[in-house]
Amino acid sequence: MDVLKLNEHNLAEWDKFVWEFSDTSHFHLGGWKAVLESAFGLKPHYLFAKDGDHIRGILPLIPVSSRLTGRYVTSMPGGLCAADEETAELLIQAAIEFVRRVQANYLILRDSYHKWDLPGLMTNDDHCTMLVELHEDPEKIWYAVNRRTRQSVKKAFHADLEVICDQNSLDVFYPIYSRALQERGTPTQGSLFFESMLREFPSIFNLLVVCRDNQILGGGFVAFFKDTIYNTWGGMPRQYYDLHTNYILYWETLKYGCENGYKWVDLGRSEKNSGVLNFKKQWRGKPKPLYQQYYLNGISDPPAVGNQRADDIQYRLFSGVWKHLPLPLTEILGTQIRKRMPFG
Repeated sequence: MDVLKLNEHNLAEWDKFVWEFSDTSHFHLGGWKAVLESAFGLKPHYLFAKDGDHIRGILPLIPVSSRLTGRYVTSMPGGLCAADEETAELLIQAAIEFVRRVQANYLILRDSYHKWDLPGLMTNDDHCTMLVELHEDPEKIWYAVNRRTRQSVKKAFHADLEVICDQNSLDVFYPIYSRALQERGTPTQGSLFFESMLREFPSIFNLLVVCRDNQILGGGFVAFFKDTIYNTWGGMPRQYYDLHTNYILYWETLKYGCENGYKWVDLGRSEKNSGVLNFKKQWRGKPKPLYQQYYLNGISDPPAVGNQRADDIQYRLFSGVWKHLPLPLTEILGTQIRKRMPFG
């Protein structure tokens, strides 16, 4: 079995594996390599293991250099996908060799569905995603959620809100999304990232926007992959929370999935026992574990993730300052920061 690098000549072969293998997601598609190169100037290092004519596993990696975190290597969300332990160990060894070669502090396999029990890997299991099983009749979903959740959705309808699926709304939606992220103290990926994503994956990604009287109030990106709709990036300014904008967005996503033959809606990664996860639990989903796995190269402790970062005084200071910066300045600085933490 050989370990090879993704290039334009084997891209179709890579994507065939992604579409056919059970544990892959839209984040494993080879087109992300071009998105990251064009939007952030990164140089992804995509590895796959091949036995004869058959790919047995893939590991899309991104080397990142940051003043805050130092040099590290991260996988795309979904991490390593392999048919067996032998293939996984081969790819991990190739990744470790790459980490050492570029003198990175650590390797992180991000948001993996599978926990790989391989030598040298540390594991954090503080996160999960929430999967909602759909039904061909959306009424079955409607009456499965509790009364208070249904009331919140009804209040959104009574406020004349509607949800529209429209990629062409990006120019209007993006400044609203950027403002919503600033309220959370989080830099945005930049409009070029989303433009590149929609251009590379026009049949997979779309934009759902919450509107009232033709005014966009917020929304989020969804990915349609295999039998699942994935919630990815979203933003809703706090000034519209009283209109229950998030409730109508989630409900309309579930309803769309039911009416269009999808089996699941993946509501996205959340910290266990967090307020965000409690909101997602209202939709009667099933938690699915996500694993962050690390190989440390010359450091003793893995980087903080999720709520662990709240204990970091530098992170708290940064987040507090970011909330009060002029929005145009956050646009200039945000992309430079996010290219050092593209999926953090």
